[in-house]
Amino acid sequence: MAMMSNRFKERLTLPAGARGLTMVELMVALALSAILVIGVITVYLDSNRSSRLSASLARIQETGRIAADIVTREVRMAGFQGCADPSTIAMNIIADNPPTLDFGLTTIRGWEVADATWADGTEFDGTAIEANAVVGSDVLAIQRGNTVPITVTGNMHATNANVQVAGDLALFQQNDVVLISDCENADLFRITSDPESGTWAHANDVNEGNRLSQLYDTSAQIMSFTSTVYFVADTGRDDINGNPVFALYRQSDNLANSAASTFTIEELVEGVESLQLLFGERLATDNIRYVTADTAGLDMSNVVAVKLGLLVSDAERVQDTADQFDYILPGQTIEPASAAGATVTHPEDFRLRRTFETAINLRNRN
Repeated sequence: MAMMSNRFKERLTLPAGARGLTMVELMVALALSAILVIGVITVYLDSNRSSRLSASLARIQETGRIAADIVTREVRMAGFQGCADPSTIAMNIIADNPPTLDFGLTTIRGWEVADATWADGTEFDGTAIEANAVVGSDVLAIQRGNTVPITVTGNMHATNANVQVAGDLALFQQNDVVLISDCENADLFRITSDPESGTWAHANDVNEGNRLSQLYDTSAQIMSFTSTVYFVADTGRDDINGNPVFALYRQSDNLANSAASTFTIEELVEGVESLQLLFGERLATDNIRYVTADTAGLDMSNVVAVKLGLLVSDAERVQDTADQFDYILPGQTIEPASAAGATVTHPEDFRLRRTFETAINLRNRN
């Protein structure tokens, strides 16, 4: 029995160096593993946060660029009526219910949205834009001619003669408003005939008279006419954190032959929270002063430049702390909602915000 017991012990004896871990060694190993795991998780979280922050900033940059480009192109072309200089050649308007009675005065206009009655006394009084435009933001209205692929082939007999045209005539419908001009005159009238016939009449059934200001020849240019308004409004949508989403909108006059104007509103760019403007008015001294739209004595017919500012945010929550920054835009500082005495504010949420600014010259007034 003693011999068997010794053999059994020999079989259970471990080779040298093959013993297990002690409790201390096991705890050290677990601690090191935990540190490594925590390090990996920390790196991942930091990387993920940086990635989300970069993506949010990229979206803001794209939104700001697109919004600024859209408004900039429109402002640059304000007052365009072909080669007829709007500062010296007044548009002759014979169309019934025209979008303007004085093109020089309505080429560019602006309003400070102080409350829901900002549009009183304008063609926007009582319309959706008056109620929807964000209080504290600005509204910008632009009118201009818009080139189209149509050429004048004849109107060389009398001022009341029909205008002969060729090109993509399907772009127009009967009673549409048309701008015709050369370097000496410009006329705004409604087409009274079938546009696709190639003969455009301007009879007095939808015009106050049937005579243009002159005889136009093949050097004249035919244009459509646009009257658009840019503003910021609540989209009615919320982001994933329940914050309202704002956007830049465009309202276009349908130019209908009716006493009350009708408009088409379209959302352009999501994420624009505020539109701020300063208008550069050329004074009698030839100096230019930049003022807000509600400045006493501002003559919009002498505005030759605009400073545009946009406050843009992204819908995703990417900041660790609430936004309590001041954002300085042309003519207005936008402060946190809790700021004492602030007139225009932004929510103190966790969204990323950036400002965009640009100065624009009106090409047709310089």
